[in-house]
Formats: sequence, structure tokens, C-alpha cells
Amino acid sequence: MKKYLEIWKKALLQPAKTFKTEIRKADLKEGAMHVGLAGLVAGIIAGLGVLLLGTAIDLAGMGASVGVAGFIATVIVTPIMSIIGWLIGSLIYYVIAMVLGGKGNFTTQSYLIALYAAPLSIVTAVIGMIPIIGMLNILVSLYGLYLLTLALKEAHKFTTMKAVLVWLIPVILLTLVVLFVGAAFLAGLGLGSVADLGALAA
Repeated sequence: MKKYLEIWKKALLQPAKTFKTEIRKADLKEGAMHVGLAGLVAGIIAGLGVLLLGTAIDLAGMGASVGVAGFIATVIVTPIMSIIGWLIGSLIYYVIAMVLGGKGNFTTQSYLIALYAAPLSIVTAVIGMIPIIGMLNILVSLYGLYLLTLALKEAHKFTTMKAVLVWLIPVILLTLVVLFVGAAFLAGLGLGSVADLGALAA
């Protein structure tokens, strides 16, 4: 654990230097270890929140039992979902990077992403436990994008602009999809309201 903590500290505080050093050690299994271990820690932290909430809220006298079950489920599911999310996210970035002329490989890119994503997931979990500072997660997310940009630059030998485009393109596409679905939903409601009014008038 001490080894991982040291790498996480360097990845957060000295990202550019750390990525240059660690790129030679890129390994997908090791990356999964980083993400899985951090996911376990984040799961324990989030699970404690579920446990406390379940204990505080009496659900037909089963509040404590629900809290314990939620804690166990969170601890088990979080590291698994963290690894799956890491791989899927990295795959999306990799495909776009290849389209933009990236020179790195999936293993290298995924490993570098894991180095900073792992500790950030723990930071996010801790902040999430304290509602009064929950807004800090926005700053953490922005810093995460900065670290992602540096990781992509190092993995694919990109310029800053190309590295930014790798994560900006999915954001734009997702935003367009959400807007389209939202517009379609609102349009459907509008047509439904007109039809209802017509039926009432008849």
C-alpha cells in the first residue's frame, strides 16, 4: 500500500514528471491494481456513509440491517465498477486519440490515467462525505481534466490542443445527445398536451 500511496502523491503533485518516469513501467494489470485498490478504499468510505444513513433512518425497524447490507454491497461493487469504468473510459479516449494520430498504445494510456484517477476517486469519496464542502468536487473534476490532458500528452506525444480534444469531443457529443433527448422529450410533452386539449374540446 505504501508503494501505491507514494506514486499517487507524485501523480497528483508532480504529474508531468511522474508520467514521464512511469511510462516505462506501463502495465495494464498494475493499472487495474491502482484503480481497484483505490476503489476499495473509496467503497469503504462511501459504505460508511450508507451504514450511518441506514442506522439513522428507521426502515420498519430494519435501519441498521439495511445499513450493513448497503455497506457490504458498496465495498464489493465500488472497486469492480471503478475498474470497468476506467477501462471503458480509457477505450473511448484511445479510439479518439488514434483518430487524431496518437502514437501510444492502450496499455500505456490506461496506466497513466490510473495513476491519477485512483487517488482522485478517494478524494472525491472523502469530499462526498462532508456536504458542506461538496462543491469542491467541481474543482477536483477540473483538476482531473488537467491531469488527463497531461497523461494523454505523454502517452501519445500530443500537443496540448490535441490532448484536450481527446476528452472534449466526448463531452461535446454527450452534451448534444442530452440536449437532443431533452428537446425530443419536451416536444413529446407539447404534442401530448395539444392532443389532450383537442380531446377535451371535442
